[in-house]
Amino acid sequence: MRIASLSPAATEILFALGLEKQIVCTDQFSNFPEEAKSLPHVRDMVKIKPEDVSEFQPDIVLLGTSIQERLAEHLRAVGFSVVHDDPRTINDIYVWIRSLGAIFDSEKKAEELVRSMQEGFNDVKRKAAKLPRKPHIYIEEWPALPDSSGGHQPPFASGNWVPEVAKIAGCEQFPVPAGHLSPEVTLDQVAGWNPEMIVISWCGAGSLAQKELLTDRPGWDVLEAVQSGAVRVIDDSLLNRPGPRLVEGAQRLYGWIFEKLH
Repeated sequence: MRIASLSPAATEILFALGLEKQIVCTDQFSNFPEEAKSLPHVRDMVKIKPEDVSEFQPDIVLLGTSIQERLAEHLRAVGFSVVHDDPRTINDIYVWIRSLGAIFDSEKKAEELVRSMQEGFNDVKRKAAKLPRKPHIYIEEWPALPDSSGGHQPPFASGNWVPEVAKIAGCEQFPVPAGHLSPEVTLDQVAGWNPEMIVISWCGAGSLAQKELLTDRPGWDVLEAVQSGAVRVIDDSLLNRPGPRLVEGAQRLYGWIFEKLH
């Protein structure tokens, strides 16, 4: 089956299932594993042109998360066979992996992948259980950006599955109910949470985000995490992509928390 994998998470899952040879094209942000970078890709992620996809004659198009919902509707309307999943929790991600395994006749490998993730999370959870306490942290998915009026759009706290990953790692993320989309936040709300650590996980920035864009915000110097220098930058694909590497994201968070508390 010829697969157009237009979601970075879907691409990672397909590689993990050993289905990479069936991928005929990806979106431009599918950059893991390294072999994915050499695959043909189409530009953008939410405004992909149908004619650009047609060139690769896919039997099925894979899309993921809420930001591709309209694209899924558009591609279906012009005749593509589209599978769009919008996982919001860790369990949703397991369901998605199993669903892809069923579609591509790889149920056994899908179950093995889910089990591997569960074992990885459980290993982190066992270590985190020995921490003296669960510190408050604030994980930011989207930065404050200038708007057309000369002001700033507010930042977004990480939602969806990220609060679950944080809890596994032994800490408490800024209170976003698990399964809810990432919300806009104010400085007052973050200050009320009083995080001991801030983790920057800005979409699309990888590990290159400049923490000064957060620490130098007017008023943010009141936060304990800023004052103590406890601001970390994580490759956002380890937290923002609903796939196997969330385990690595949990491991990274746990390591920083362990270091902070010892």
